[in-house]
Amino acid sequence: MKRVFGARTTAAALAVASGLAAALALFGVFAAHGAVPKTGPLTVHAGLEKPPGAVVRGNTLVDDKGIRRELSATVSGAMMGPLSPVAVRSGNGKLVAYNTWQALKTVDAEQSFSAQGIADGAGLGVPSLRVHDDQGKDFLVARGAYSAAWRHDGAIAFVQGADPVFRAGRTYTGQVVVRQAIHGRDVVWTTDTAHYVVYSWAGDRLLFYRFGLGEKTELLVADGPGKIRPLTEGTAVAVSPDSTRVAVLSEDATNVRVLDLASGRELAWLDVTTATPPLQWIAYSGSWVGDNIVAPASSGLAVFHVGSSSLTLEQVLSLDRAQFPVGVQEPRFVDDAGEVVAASADVPPAKDGEGGVSFLLQCDRITRSCERSAPAPAKEWLRAVDDSATEEGGQ
Repeated sequence: MKRVFGARTTAAALAVASGLAAALALFGVFAAHGAVPKTGPLTVHAGLEKPPGAVVRGNTLVDDKGIRRELSATVSGAMMGPLSPVAVRSGNGKLVAYNTWQALKTVDAEQSFSAQGIADGAGLGVPSLRVHDDQGKDFLVARGAYSAAWRHDGAIAFVQGADPVFRAGRTYTGQVVVRQAIHGRDVVWTTDTAHYVVYSWAGDRLLFYRFGLGEKTELLVADGPGKIRPLTEGTAVAVSPDSTRVAVLSEDATNVRVLDLASGRELAWLDVTTATPPLQWIAYSGSWVGDNIVAPASSGLAVFHVGSSSLTLEQVLSLDRAQFPVGVQEPRFVDDAGEVVAASADVPPAKDGEGGVSFLLQCDRITRSCERSAPAPAKEWLRAVDDSATEEGGQ
């Protein structure tokens, strides 16, 4: 940040005037960054040419230096949506694991399978997990695998499907496995075959979802192979920087709790519908830096302040729903102060048939202004690479 200092003068009156001018100049500089953040609308304008970190789009990886690399397959989050990052960087920063999808049939989401002549059990596609390294090499980790998370020491967790093929009318089940190294053997951590999605490591503990009847979502903690315990129903908002706590969201998306990961004990609780200002809902897969959490919300973005035994709504940043009708996904703090947030924003296809698009947004929550990237076709899964396993990412 630039600091402006007045010139020295020997005259007392000039010194006072100069000092006042310098103070006012400093106030102008620090009024934005250093003031209490205020709730209000976000202004969005084009101009984001270089995102604050690596991104993936289609079959392209753009690193944090702006260097473009071609991937061996197109990225896809079809198996987990925003529940888990579509691409994640290893702790040493040299590897990027990414999710892909090989379609076996063309499926129209607007029609039933029977209307398209797709029989129950027919193969629709195959998810796979691949890795791209810093030398440009790209290789398959596992076929029938998805939702990866790197541990700080280089171990990688993911779901390995019992049947690699995703079939119509069937639940895709598998096991959560962990490899100590990318070319090592798989060690099964779960005790039962089920529908899982890996969320994140929290130190040496692994957090992942299990889905039950009616898509009931349960967040589980694994302390090691076979050492599985239920934490809560609902979804994860963010893991604390010290990996000891997690903010979780109720299944109706209105209550946020902070839980101790070792014991499962509730440390703080907030009903966002009765907060000031009230929100209709918040969503999962946010970010936690210092004492602040950012999450998608009904109006746009919500920022919470976390105390030792308290949780308060600090700021609500609203987006123009005409521009961004479904809000943002996977917001991330991109600075240590927790003042700048990056997120992806998907715009669904228009009623006239025009295809949907995705943007990346970078927002200053103090000035309440955002820059957005050029649009990309939504099917290309324009997303930031998750770097939470790296030292810079905070784990």
